[in-house]
Amino acid sequence: MGWLDDLFGTGTKLTDKDIATDILKDSKFAQCSLAMAISETINPELRQILKRQINDGAKAHFRLADIATHNDWYKPNLTPEQQILNDYQEAANLNQYE
Repeated sequence: MGWLDDLFGTGTKLTDKDIATDILKDSKFAQCSLAMAISETINPELRQILKRQINDGAKAHFRLADIATHNDWYKPNLTPEQQILNDYQEAANLNQYE
């Protein structure tokens, strides 16, 4: 038995949705970090490198968000009421994995 099994229990499996959501979260963090670094950088050459990285990161983030939206893993067009209902239903389904 590995440490992940000790932590989460046996039979825990990450779905494609779980992985995509985690990558999107990390991508948002990276974009925020790059934006902060650009605003604090005084070296023009470094600023250009960081700008290219933030642009490339945004393109990758948009591609992944499109994939997640297409697969119905990410639902950006829900009303606030629909989002709450969707979150509630997903939370209720978490018991299936125990």
